[in-house]
Amino acid sequence: MFFCPVVLPLLISLAFPADDAWKTKHAAEWTDAETRQVLTDSPWAAMVTPTIDKKAEQKQGNRGGLGIGIPGMGRRRASPPPAEDAPVTPDEPRPFNVRWESALPIREAELKARETSGPDVDEDHYAIAVYGIPSHLAKDPRALADKLKGQASLKRDGQKDLKPSSVDVIPRDDGAVVVFLFPKSKEITTQDSQAEFSALIGAFQFTQAFHLDQMMYQGKLEL
Repeated sequence: MFFCPVVLPLLISLAFPADDAWKTKHAAEWTDAETRQVLTDSPWAAMVTPTIDKKAEQKQGNRGGLGIGIPGMGRRRASPPPAEDAPVTPDEPRPFNVRWESALPIREAELKARETSGPDVDEDHYAIAVYGIPSHLAKDPRALADKLKGQASLKRDGQKDLKPSSVDVIPRDDGAVVVFLFPKSKEITTQDSQAEFSALIGAFQFTQAFHLDQMMYQGKLEL
């Protein structure tokens, strides 16, 4: 079979895709698309669609948090039924952007993307941030942060679950950011193989597995 000299390199490139940008380029060389990939679809970040925890949804609804009943009125009064042609707008699971926020490639990608409102992270903590939390859940950031400390964890095989030492809630126009901080005194290494982050925020339950052997950047594990 004869291949045109122009077609053959194209076929080879499709069969053997180029390495991910963070493996072959410095951050300054990333394109906009590559920068976005680091922030949404890389070893340090993913778009995660949560499930609805029915018990948590019911508790939120009884307090008016998710639209079941009238806010602040509990079970005793219910909202009037909508008109037949009225649009129904319940809270539906939408993807959250989950990032290992303290990792250098994430910080560099945020800088390149000009995300100036990102959370600050000190050197003594691993930080995992969840972007796109519905704003109504963060009306009282401090109360939400206190509650979430007991509803998140990092799991590793054969190790005791890591619980966040603190949680920050940052209200934003495009949805709140929740940052879970884990002390680096509990060191995570490639020998752990995988770190599975799970959290319950309002009625939204989700889990994201981070594969530690893939989280190598500039020759070292970046967390």
